[in-house]
Amino acid sequence: MLSIRPMQPFGAEVLGAPASLELSDADFAAVEQAWGRHSILVFRGITATPAQQIAFTRRLGPLHIMQPPQYNLDGHPEIFVVGNATEDGKAVGMRDAGMGFHSDGEDKAVPNAGSFLQAIQVPPERGDTLFADMVAAWDALEEPLRAKLRGRRARFSRAALHHVHYPHLPPLTDQQRRDRPDVWHPIARRHPTSGRVALYIGRWAVEIEGMAAEEGTALIARLVAHAQDPSRIYRHLWRAGDAVLWDNRVTQHCATPFDSTRYTRRMHRTTLEGEVPLLA
Repeated sequence: MLSIRPMQPFGAEVLGAPASLELSDADFAAVEQAWGRHSILVFRGITATPAQQIAFTRRLGPLHIMQPPQYNLDGHPEIFVVGNATEDGKAVGMRDAGMGFHSDGEDKAVPNAGSFLQAIQVPPERGDTLFADMVAAWDALEEPLRAKLRGRRARFSRAALHHVHYPHLPPLTDQQRRDRPDVWHPIARRHPTSGRVALYIGRWAVEIEGMAAEEGTALIARLVAHAQDPSRIYRHLWRAGDAVLWDNRVTQHCATPFDSTRYTRRMHRTTLEGEVPLLA
Protein backbone atom coordinates (compact mmCIF):
# COMPACT_ATOMS: atom_id res chain seq x y z
CA MET A 1 0.00 0.00 0.00
CA LEU A 2 1.38 3.37 -1.01
CA SER A 3 2.02 5.97 1.67
CA ILE A 4 3.85 9.29 2.01
CA ARG A 5 6.26 9.97 4.87
CA PRO A 6 7.46 13.58 5.33
CA MET A 7 11.21 14.15 5.77
CA GLN A 8 13.20 16.90 7.46
CA PRO A 9 13.71 19.71 6.79
CA PHE A 10 11.48 19.21 3.74
CA GLY A 11 10.53 16.65 1.12
CA ALA A 12 8.88 13.25 1.56
CA GLU A 13 9.55 9.57 1.01
CA VAL A 14 7.15 7.50 -1.08
CA LEU A 15 6.66 4.11 0.58
CA GLY A 16 5.23 1.09 -1.19
CA ALA A 17 5.78 2.21 -4.77
CA PRO A 18 6.34 -0.68 -7.20
CA ALA A 19 9.94 -1.12 -8.39
CA SER A 20 8.72 -0.63 -11.97
CA LEU A 21 7.05 2.72 -11.17
CA GLU A 22 3.87 1.37 -12.77
CA LEU A 23 1.32 3.03 -10.48
CA SER A 24 -2.44 2.80 -10.49
CA ASP A 25 -4.29 6.00 -11.28
CA ALA A 26 -5.17 6.47 -7.62
CA ASP A 27 -1.60 5.93 -6.42
CA PHE A 28 -0.21 8.20 -9.12
CA ALA A 29 -2.66 10.94 -8.10
CA ALA A 30 -1.42 10.60 -4.51
CA VAL A 31 2.19 10.88 -5.66
CA GLU A 32 1.43 13.93 -7.79
CA GLN A 33 -0.40 15.60 -4.91
CA ALA A 34 2.49 14.84 -2.54
CA TRP A 35 4.97 16.27 -5.01
CA GLY A 36 3.06 19.54 -5.11
CA ARG A 37 3.07 19.70 -1.33
CA HIS A 38 6.62 18.51 -0.54
CA SER A 39 8.65 19.65 -3.60
CA ILE A 40 10.92 16.59 -3.59
CA LEU A 41 9.95 12.92 -3.38
CA VAL A 42 12.27 10.00 -2.64
CA PHE A 43 11.55 6.49 -3.93
CA ARG A 44 13.45 3.36 -2.81
CA GLY A 45 14.13 0.02 -4.46
CA ILE A 46 13.40 1.26 -7.98
CA THR A 47 14.51 -0.96 -10.86
CA ALA A 48 12.55 0.71 -13.65
CA THR A 49 13.68 0.11 -17.19
CA PRO A 50 14.35 3.20 -19.31
CA ALA A 51 10.93 2.76 -20.92
CA GLN A 52 9.23 2.50 -17.52
CA GLN A 53 11.04 5.57 -16.18
CA ILE A 54 10.04 7.53 -19.26
CA ALA A 55 6.42 6.40 -18.97
CA PHE A 56 6.23 7.36 -15.29
CA THR A 57 7.71 10.80 -15.84
CA ARG A 58 5.54 11.46 -18.89
CA ARG A 59 2.45 11.11 -16.68
CA LEU A 60 3.60 14.34 -14.98
CA GLY A 61 3.89 16.28 -18.23
CA PRO A 62 5.72 16.59 -21.55
CA LEU A 63 9.34 15.44 -21.52
CA HIS A 64 12.36 17.49 -22.45
CA ILE A 65 15.14 16.09 -24.64
CA MET A 66 18.51 17.30 -23.40
CA GLN A 67 20.83 19.07 -25.82
CA PRO A 68 23.44 18.40 -27.04
CA PRO A 69 22.36 14.77 -27.30
CA GLN A 70 25.66 12.94 -26.80
CA TYR A 71 24.78 11.93 -23.22
CA ASN A 72 21.25 10.78 -24.01
CA LEU A 73 20.71 7.03 -23.77
CA ASP A 74 20.85 5.17 -27.07
CA GLY A 75 17.33 4.28 -28.14
CA HIS A 76 15.82 6.38 -25.34
CA PRO A 77 16.73 10.04 -25.94
CA GLU A 78 14.44 11.08 -23.08
CA ILE A 79 17.00 9.57 -20.67
CA PHE A 80 19.94 11.84 -19.85
CA VAL A 81 22.86 9.80 -18.45
CA VAL A 82 24.91 11.35 -15.65
CA GLY A 83 28.15 10.04 -14.19
CA ASN A 84 31.52 8.57 -15.09
CA ALA A 85 30.41 5.18 -16.42
CA THR A 86 32.04 3.94 -19.61
CA GLU A 87 31.18 1.33 -22.22
CA ASP A 88 33.86 0.01 -24.57
CA GLY A 89 36.17 2.71 -23.29
CA LYS A 90 33.73 5.51 -24.16
CA ALA A 91 31.99 7.79 -21.67
CA VAL A 92 28.24 7.22 -21.65
CA GLY A 93 27.33 9.94 -19.16
CA MET A 94 28.12 13.55 -18.42
CA ARG A 95 30.83 13.73 -15.76
CA ASP A 96 30.68 16.28 -12.92
CA ALA A 97 27.14 17.30 -13.83
CA GLY A 98 25.14 19.36 -11.38
CA MET A 99 27.93 20.86 -9.31
CA GLY A 100 26.93 24.16 -7.71
CA PHE A 101 23.43 25.00 -6.49
CA HIS A 102 21.03 25.51 -9.39
CA SER A 103 17.68 24.50 -10.83
CA ASP A 104 17.66 22.65 -14.13
CA GLY A 105 17.35 24.91 -17.14
CA GLU A 106 17.41 28.15 -15.15
CA ASP A 107 19.49 29.80 -17.87
CA LYS A 108 16.89 29.04 -20.57
CA ALA A 109 13.89 31.11 -21.57
CA VAL A 110 11.67 28.19 -20.53
CA PRO A 111 13.31 26.37 -17.61
CA ASN A 112 12.54 22.74 -16.82
CA ALA A 113 9.60 22.14 -14.49
CA GLY A 114 10.93 19.03 -12.82
CA SER A 115 13.51 16.26 -12.96
CA PHE A 116 13.47 12.58 -12.00
CA LEU A 117 16.81 10.92 -11.28
CA GLN A 118 17.22 7.15 -10.85
CA ALA A 119 20.41 5.71 -9.35
CA ILE A 120 21.66 2.78 -11.43
CA GLN A 121 25.14 2.53 -9.90
CA VAL A 122 26.53 4.67 -7.08
CA PRO A 123 29.81 4.89 -5.15
CA PRO A 124 29.83 3.42 -1.64
CA GLU A 125 30.75 6.78 -0.17
CA ARG A 126 30.25 10.47 -0.95
CA GLY A 127 28.48 11.68 -4.07
CA ASP A 128 25.45 12.95 -2.12
CA THR A 129 22.99 15.45 -3.60
CA LEU A 130 21.86 18.50 -1.66
CA PHE A 131 18.38 19.98 -2.13
CA ALA A 132 17.47 23.50 -1.01
CA ASP A 133 13.92 24.61 -0.17
CA MET A 134 13.53 27.86 -2.09
CA VAL A 135 10.02 28.55 -0.77
CA ALA A 136 11.40 28.51 2.77
CA ALA A 137 14.33 30.62 1.58
CA TRP A 138 11.95 33.29 0.26
CA ASP A 139 9.85 33.21 3.42
CA ALA A 140 12.97 33.60 5.57
CA LEU A 141 14.03 36.86 3.92
CA GLU A 142 13.28 39.98 5.89
CA GLU A 143 10.24 41.83 4.57
CA PRO A 144 12.11 44.97 3.41
CA LEU A 145 14.30 42.82 1.19
CA ARG A 146 11.32 40.86 -0.14
CA ALA A 147 9.65 44.17 -0.98
CA LYS A 148 12.82 45.27 -2.78
CA LEU A 149 12.94 42.07 -4.83
CA ARG A 150 9.27 41.77 -5.77
CA GLY A 151 8.79 42.65 -9.40
CA ARG A 152 12.51 42.51 -10.19
CA ARG A 153 14.18 40.04 -12.48
CA ALA A 154 17.66 38.59 -12.62
CA ARG A 155 19.73 38.02 -15.75
CA PHE A 156 20.92 34.44 -16.18
CA SER A 157 23.87 34.01 -18.54
CA ARG A 158 25.32 30.76 -19.83
CA ALA A 159 27.78 32.70 -21.97
CA ALA A 160 29.20 34.65 -19.04
CA LEU A 161 29.62 31.71 -16.66
CA HIS A 162 30.06 28.54 -18.74
CA HIS A 163 33.82 28.59 -18.19
CA VAL A 164 33.27 28.96 -14.43
CA HIS A 165 30.81 26.08 -13.95
CA TYR A 166 32.07 23.75 -16.68
CA PRO A 167 35.85 24.27 -16.82
CA HIS A 168 36.26 20.63 -17.91
CA LEU A 169 34.15 21.19 -21.06
CA PRO A 170 35.17 22.98 -24.27
CA PRO A 171 34.26 26.68 -24.53
CA LEU A 172 30.91 27.49 -26.05
CA THR A 173 30.90 27.81 -29.80
CA ASP A 174 29.39 30.85 -31.47
CA GLN A 175 26.37 28.73 -32.40
CA GLN A 176 25.94 27.53 -28.81
CA ARG A 177 26.04 31.13 -27.60
CA ARG A 178 23.35 32.04 -30.10
CA ASP A 179 21.29 29.04 -28.99
CA ARG A 180 21.53 30.03 -25.28
CA PRO A 181 21.13 33.82 -25.13
CA ASP A 182 20.90 35.56 -21.77
CA VAL A 183 17.45 35.43 -20.17
CA TRP A 184 15.65 37.41 -17.47
CA HIS A 185 13.61 35.61 -14.82
CA PRO A 186 11.65 36.87 -11.79
CA ILE A 187 13.55 36.60 -8.52
CA ALA A 188 10.28 36.01 -6.68
CA ARG A 189 8.73 33.20 -8.72
CA ARG A 190 5.15 32.01 -8.32
CA HIS A 191 4.43 28.32 -8.81
CA PRO A 192 1.83 27.87 -11.59
CA THR A 193 -0.32 25.34 -9.72
CA SER A 194 0.30 25.72 -5.98
CA GLY A 195 0.73 29.50 -6.06
CA ARG A 196 3.66 29.24 -3.65
CA VAL A 197 6.38 31.87 -4.02
CA ALA A 198 10.01 30.78 -4.21
CA LEU A 199 13.31 32.61 -4.34
CA TYR A 200 14.55 32.03 -7.88
CA ILE A 201 18.26 32.71 -8.04
CA GLY A 202 21.10 30.37 -8.92
CA ARG A 203 24.58 29.87 -10.23
CA TRP A 204 23.89 31.40 -13.65
CA ALA A 205 22.57 34.73 -12.27
CA VAL A 206 24.83 37.69 -13.05
CA GLU A 207 22.72 40.86 -12.77
CA ILE A 208 19.60 42.23 -11.07
CA GLU A 209 17.23 44.42 -13.01
CA GLY A 210 17.35 48.11 -12.06
CA MET A 211 20.48 47.83 -9.91
CA ALA A 212 23.99 49.04 -10.47
CA ALA A 213 26.32 46.20 -11.41
CA GLU A 214 28.25 46.20 -8.13
CA GLU A 215 25.11 46.34 -5.98
CA GLY A 216 23.42 43.61 -8.00
CA THR A 217 26.43 41.31 -7.89
CA ALA A 218 26.69 41.72 -4.12
CA LEU A 219 22.99 41.03 -3.63
CA ILE A 220 23.13 37.92 -5.83
CA ALA A 221 25.99 36.62 -3.70
CA ARG A 222 23.98 37.33 -0.55
CA LEU A 223 20.88 35.59 -1.89
CA VAL A 224 22.86 32.58 -3.08
CA ALA A 225 24.44 32.20 0.36
CA HIS A 226 21.02 32.62 1.99
CA ALA A 227 19.54 29.88 -0.22
CA GLN A 228 22.24 27.47 0.95
CA ASP A 229 21.50 27.79 4.66
CA PRO A 230 21.96 24.26 6.08
CA SER A 231 18.72 24.48 8.06
CA ARG A 232 16.76 24.42 4.79
CA ILE A 233 18.75 21.73 2.97
CA TYR A 234 17.93 18.05 2.59
CA ARG A 235 20.98 15.86 1.88
CA HIS A 236 20.24 12.70 -0.08
CA LEU A 237 22.67 9.82 0.48
CA TRP A 238 22.26 7.72 -2.63
CA ARG A 239 21.79 3.97 -2.73
CA ALA A 240 21.38 1.93 -5.90
CA GLY A 241 17.66 1.78 -6.60
CA ASP A 242 16.92 5.22 -5.21
CA ALA A 243 15.05 7.70 -7.36
CA VAL A 244 14.32 11.33 -6.58
CA LEU A 245 11.70 13.57 -8.17
CA TRP A 246 12.18 17.29 -7.63
CA ASP A 247 10.39 20.47 -8.66
CA ASN A 248 12.84 22.91 -10.23
CA ARG A 249 10.44 25.81 -9.72
CA VAL A 250 10.67 25.69 -5.93
CA THR A 251 13.97 23.91 -5.19
CA GLN A 252 17.64 24.01 -6.03
CA HIS A 253 20.04 21.10 -5.96
CA CYS A 254 23.76 20.52 -5.94
CA ALA A 255 25.78 17.40 -6.68
CA THR A 256 28.78 16.67 -4.46
CA PRO A 257 32.01 14.98 -5.58
CA PHE A 258 33.20 11.42 -5.06
CA ASP A 259 36.38 9.52 -5.90
CA SER A 260 35.84 8.91 -9.60
CA THR A 261 39.22 7.21 -9.91
CA ARG A 262 37.99 4.35 -7.68
CA TYR A 263 34.22 4.24 -8.09
CA THR A 264 31.60 4.35 -10.84
CA ARG A 265 28.44 6.38 -10.76
CA ARG A 266 25.63 6.08 -13.29
CA MET A 267 22.32 7.90 -13.02
CA HIS A 268 19.40 8.13 -15.45
CA ARG A 269 17.47 11.39 -15.52
CA THR A 270 14.20 12.23 -17.19
CA THR A 271 13.33 15.91 -17.41
CA LEU A 272 10.01 17.70 -17.63
CA GLU A 273 9.33 20.62 -19.93
CA GLY A 274 8.35 23.77 -18.06
CA GLU A 275 6.74 27.13 -18.57
CA VAL A 276 7.86 30.74 -18.63
CA PRO A 277 8.46 31.66 -14.95
CA LEU A 278 5.64 33.66 -13.37
CA LEU A 279 6.30 36.87 -11.48
CA ALA A 280 5.03 36.69 -7.91
